[in-house]
Amino acid sequence: MKKQKQRQKKSKNPKRKNLASKQKQAENYDVQSAQKRPAQKKPIRSVTKKAIDGKKAEKRLAIRYVSMAGQFLKDSRMELKKVKWPTRKELLATTMVVIVLTLLIAFFLGLIDFGLIKIIKNIVR
Repeated sequence: MKKQKQRQKKSKNPKRKNLASKQKQAENYDVQSAQKRPAQKKPIRSVTKKAIDGKKAEKRLAIRYVSMAGQFLKDSRMELKKVKWPTRKELLATTMVVIVLTLLIAFFLGLIDFGLIKIIKNIVR
C-alpha cells in the first residue's frame, strides 16, 4: 500500500517535470548559442607588451598575497575571540598536574634505566 501511494505522489509531482524540462532547455540553449557564435581570434601581442603584462601580473600577485594574509589574520582574530580561555585558577591547577606527572614518569624511567644498567654490568663481568 505504501509503495503505491509513493508512486502516485511521484507521478503527481509537477515540480520534477518542470525541473527536467528547464534543464533540457538550458542545454539546448547552450548548444545553439555556441554554434551561432563565431570563433574569436586573440590579438597578437608584442614582446614589450608581454614584459609589461608580466610586471603587472607580479604586482597583482603580490597584492593578492598581502590581501590573503590580511584576511587570514582577521579570521584568526575572530576565532580567538570564540575560545573559552581558562581562568588563572584552572591554569595553575592544570600546570601543576602536568609538572607532577612529568616528574613521576621521569623518576619511573630513571629507575628502570638504573636497573637495566646494573643487570647488564653483572652479565658482562
